Amino acid sequence: MNYIDFCDESLSRIVLGTDGYSERIDRQTAFELMDFYIENGGNVLDTARIYAGGGSERLIGEYLKDRGIRDKLFISTKCSHPPVGDMSVSRLTPAEIEADIDASLMALGVDTIDMLWLHRDDEKKGVRHIIDALNEMVLKGKIRYFGASNWTYERIDSANRYAYESGRDGFAAGQILYNMASPAKIWDDTLVIMDDDEKKKYTENEFPVFAFSSQAKGFFEKYDEGLLSPKSRERYLCDESIKTYARIKAEAENTGDTLSYTALRLLWEESGFDVFPIIGPSNLNQLKDSLNIR
Repeated sequence: MNYIDFCDESLSRIVLGTDGYSERIDRQTAFELMDFYIENGGNVLDTARIYAGGGSERLIGEYLKDRGIRDKLFISTKCSHPPVGDMSVSRLTPAEIEADIDASLMALGVDTIDMLWLHRDDEKKGVRHIIDALNEMVLKGKIRYFGASNWTYERIDSANRYAYESGRDGFAAGQILYNMASPAKIWDDTLVIMDDDEKKKYTENEFPVFAFSSQAKGFFEKYDEGLLSPKSRERYLCDESIKTYARIKAEAENTGDTLSYTALRLLWEESGFDVFPIIGPSNLNQLKDSLNIR
């Protein structure tokens, strides 16, 4: 597996996402997925306080304790998600941020979170108090780095300008919906999607991206097999995605790589910034496809 130096770390280029762990993905399967990923060079696990009501973090905590490999992994989690059922409620006060961090530390069974993401933004809030709160968490040793998930680059840049001018740490990366497919519709207006404007700004600033939904929920594989779900059709089935599928299919046939891996490779090759695709396999076959292991 390829690696990228991120901050002071050498991180595997593919990140294992753990949304669904302890719910649709049971403990045994989750352990098998993490074992296989790590055995094949992976070292970044991505979770969130909101996933399975904290169940994903707790399961990862059980895994870290059972395997005894905390020092070999880079743990990424997200805080400050709005309450389930009301995405309009902001949760970005210093007290809410710290409470989520403390809950994550306990669930994960770790002393420090390697990468903390703010799961959503509230553009009505100024960036100063948010950056100050996150820097306080770094000073307390609760987190090492922090990033912005579903923030526009304009907001990230504003926050980082304040951080630079005040001698504080800024956001180290953005986590954004980014894949080779083209959205047929926007299904959640709290998501930030990598459009041409966002991509231009990320490229100009060579700002790292942790790409979630990096394989468009398996759109290309499912389209190839004629197994698109109604949700996949609604979200991604359009002329542009079909054209991209044809290009990925041709590339995969030429190289002998899987469609899943080819979709990730093109993200790396066609971005002017470092990309860490987050994959979310539900079983070992899907994970092997994404890692290009036959």
